[in-house]
Amino acid sequence: MFSISRGLLLLLVVSITAGCQTTSLERELAYNQDKLRETEEQRDRLEFQLATAEREQSGAISELVTIQQKMANISAKNAVLMAENQSLMARPIPASAIIDEVDLAGFDGIDGLKAASDGGTVTLTLDQQVLFNSGSAEISKRGHQSLLKLAQVLRDQFSGRDIQVEGHTDSTPIKKTKSRWATNWELSSTRACAVLRELISANAADTSRIAAVGYGAQRPIADNSSKAGRSQNRRVEVIVFPAR
Repeated sequence: MFSISRGLLLLLVVSITAGCQTTSLERELAYNQDKLRETEEQRDRLEFQLATAEREQSGAISELVTIQQKMANISAKNAVLMAENQSLMARPIPASAIIDEVDLAGFDGIDGLKAASDGGTVTLTLDQQVLFNSGSAEISKRGHQSLLKLAQVLRDQFSGRDIQVEGHTDSTPIKKTKSRWATNWELSSTRACAVLRELISANAADTSRIAAVGYGAQRPIADNSSKAGRSQNRRVEVIVFPAR
């Protein structure tokens, strides 16, 4: 009886021990499986990051190559432009290109005349009070002397250039002399033609290169509401164009 009990007890101990070992192994196996899953997830993330980095690197290399090509093209264009600039700088500057630098001192001292140059065009403004007597389109003695001096400068310094004589008035309608000039258009045109004839007579320019036009009150340079402004607007301008 005692032997049987002892045997049963031994069997029970062995069973319990085996059961404990099995439970421990299962826990260890489950732990290892969890770690394995974590490791696999980490591996997947790293593989994704690696693939992304490789794509970005490939894109960066492609962009770098494109930028290098653009820089090479720009450098080539710059070289061409620099060569063209050096060639242009080596060329002699024609007189027509430096008309703004022409000494306008030759016009100094001409009664009633103001000279200016802008963008290759010379504008000579003649005071109407010097050119004409009041209410007249005939050149006065004083105006005749001014135009003779002007013609000499045009002949000596601006030979071969196109010239346009422009007549201008203020905005006051014609009343007293309406029998001679219906409007300021006729008055400005008549006075421009009078100056034209004087310049041609003094050999200022070839007749094929000089013309006259009247603008009436359409191109004021001052305010017509004041006496001083109207006086400035009553003028004749001789425009000398750049050589062609």
